[in-house]
Amino acid sequence: MSDDPLLVFVCQHNACRSAIAEVIAAAEAQRRGLSVQVASAGTHALFGYGAASIAQATISEIGLSLEHHRSQPAHPELIARATLVVTMTDAQRDLLHAAFRAQREKVMSFNDVTGLGDVFDPIGGDAAEVRAVRDRLQASMPAIFEALENVEQ
Repeated sequence: MSDDPLLVFVCQHNACRSAIAEVIAAAEAQRRGLSVQVASAGTHALFGYGAASIAQATISEIGLSLEHHRSQPAHPELIARATLVVTMTDAQRDLLHAAFRAQREKVMSFNDVTGLGDVFDPIGGDAAEVRAVRDRLQASMPAIFEALENVEQ
């Protein structure tokens, strides 16, 4: 097991938002030269499903890939290992707070970290809506990495 910090993103099904955030954050960590593990999960996800095809298509537009992504639920071992958990909505944060009471301090919503509100679920929308989510997550990486750094201290 690595001593590197673990940054976990959580949405509902781990098929779009959190999967996109995971690959963007992994690329950002590499760009910054940081040793950070990045994962994603869903509050209602099942194990082993690929990312939504629309998420795969829009992430490939910025040179990243979700080809190897496999969904997983936000399970106790993952949340316990995490240094910071960022949920896409305040409601998802509250759900994890209730499910993982001992881990409350490390679970924050996107809004808690950025002050920009929830990241809406674009599934069922068009590619422009998924791109908007992707771009919003990408633009928010500096704040997310700052929050990770603050948790580590």
